[in-house]
Amino acid sequence: MIQGAGKVAADGSPAPAAQRGGDRAVSVNIQGVSKSYRTLRGEDVQALDTVDLAIEPGEFIAIVGPSGCGKSTLMMLVSGLIPATTGTILVGDTPVNGPITSAGIVFQRDLLLDWRTVLDNVLLPVEIRKLDPASHLQKAKDLLASVGLSEFEDRYPAELSGGMRQRVSICRALVQDPDLLLMDEPFGALDALTREQMNQDLQRVWLRSRNTVVFITHSIDEAVYLADRVIVMSSRPGKIADIIKVDLPRPRRSTVRSDKRFIDHVEHIRQHFMALGILKDD
Repeated sequence: MIQGAGKVAADGSPAPAAQRGGDRAVSVNIQGVSKSYRTLRGEDVQALDTVDLAIEPGEFIAIVGPSGCGKSTLMMLVSGLIPATTGTILVGDTPVNGPITSAGIVFQRDLLLDWRTVLDNVLLPVEIRKLDPASHLQKAKDLLASVGLSEFEDRYPAELSGGMRQRVSICRALVQDPDLLLMDEPFGALDALTREQMNQDLQRVWLRSRNTVVFITHSIDEAVYLADRVIVMSSRPGKIADIIKVDLPRPRRSTVRSDKRFIDHVEHIRQHFMALGILKDD
């Protein structure tokens, strides 16, 4: 283990110094969770195998791993959109037995509705839950302002760049002040510069809300930049291979990537994937 890359307890419990969130943040406890699928050919596929992880209220967790290791499956299980084969998941004190409406979800694609303006897209969850749009209007405007989109409230998605569309999708997920934010590789399709800016925008918004975040990514650099802890997954069937506490102060500037501690964390995770045979040198 490298200096400063603190592995937490084997049961996945968070480090004692983990940052606590605001009033609306919740804990997430994943206990003995496995997930199997049956293919159209009748073959059984084990996606996840006995995952145990405890997430504190207000903690920002990033999950990295190879394609097909069950990262997205784990997020879908936490959201309640699919059921676990074995084990239990608690969001706060409530077992997850179906979709949890208190969570905000950001997918790989922005899924904006082309016929609605930017502001109306942000307010869509409010309408779906039959809440009062007027009481959420200022919140929506404030969120758009926080990501530099105040001047685009009346534009339509087709008029926006990919990065701008993803900013709208994040605002949409946050407009109800969710206690839990689930993000499935939201920046994977963006160019490198836009992605770096999105990392900074997301950190800034999260530092205000302090809700609990589970962030799925293929990027080791992105995981270390954003997270309080990085969860390293093995190849399928996905298991937790390592948990690294990121001991870098916040807010993190883009220059933190040249910090020796940042470089050490990234290299440690890369070496872990090399040991698993996921990354190979020529």
